[in-house]
Formats: sequence, structure tokens, C-alpha cells
Amino acid sequence: MMNAVIELALSLLEQLLPQLGVANAPLVEKIVEALVALTPVLVKEYQDVLPMVKNVITALKGNTSITADQLTALESAETQLDASFEQAATAAQAEDTGSS
Repeated sequence: MMNAVIELALSLLEQLLPQLGVANAPLVEKIVEALVALTPVLVKEYQDVLPMVKNVITALKGNTSITADQLTALESAETQLDASFEQAATAAQAEDTGSS
């Protein structure tokens, strides 16, 4: 159930972010803060939504109201996601090799 709620929220963000301009900078700031705070939990518990998180990060990075600090925070979150993906791929490869 929680997975469906997270997917819905991320999907809504993906659709709304391109429409947020400079006038919505405080809202964008809150979205960045929430996404950065949730990234470790999402990496640990909800692997299947990580591509959606990356899409939201990409949309945020393209927003004209993003500050340098917010961009750094997003890039850090993106690095966490990439490391998680690499770790999962390595584990899957090791599992495949072990079962062959």
C-alpha cells in the first residue's frame, strides 16, 4: 500500500515540476528538502520507485529556481541512488554467477 502512495506522489511531482517557475521557489525548496530527506529511506525500502525519484531529481535540476545549495543536495541524493543501483546490480550479477 505504501509503495502505491509513494508512486502516486512521485508521479504527481513529475507532472507538476515542469510547471513550477521562479515564483514557486519556496515550494520547490520544500520539495527538494523532502526528496533529499526521503532518499535514504527510499533506497533502503522502496527500490522499485527509484527510477521515478531520479526523474523527479532531473526535473528539479532543470527548474530555474533551483539554488546552488539545492543543486548540490540533489546531486548528493542522485549519487546515493546511483550507488544503490550499482550495489543491486552487483548483487544480482553475483547471484546469477553463483546459481550457474
